[in-house]
Amino acid sequence: MPYLDILAILMAAVAIFIAWRATQDLKALTAKLDRLQTTLFETRQDQRKQQEQVENRIAALDVSLQKATGKLRFDPNLSLMRLYEIEPRAESVLAAFHIGGCADCMVDENSSLADAVRQRGADLDRVLTALNTLPPSGAQPDLRVPNVHTNF
Repeated sequence: MPYLDILAILMAAVAIFIAWRATQDLKALTAKLDRLQTTLFETRQDQRKQQEQVENRIAALDVSLQKATGKLRFDPNLSLMRLYEIEPRAESVLAAFHIGGCADCMVDENSSLADAVRQRGADLDRVLTALNTLPPSGAQPDLRVPNVHTNF
């Protein structure tokens, strides 16, 4: 009978050791997972920053191209009031950049477009690109349907 007790105690000790070892492995894996998640988060943040830099550069190049070809319809020195007179849709475009449009985003309509953009912390080239890519007022809208294939 004492042999069975000793065997049971040994088996219990082995089971405790296995459980302790599994706990240690779990802690190590949890720490590794935390490090990997942190690295992934930082990588995604870097990717977002780089994407924004690329978009800003594209907007700057687009404005430069429009200036070079003489297709720049809206000048940064234009007052907001005059801009709204020329293009009523400009108010909606600027509201998308949090320039006017609500009580928190209000700007002086007598200020220039460049000053308003700077005051609200937006990127001037992106705003100019958005404004200058509006189709001219009264122009026929482009009603072409993209070539989209769906499978059901």
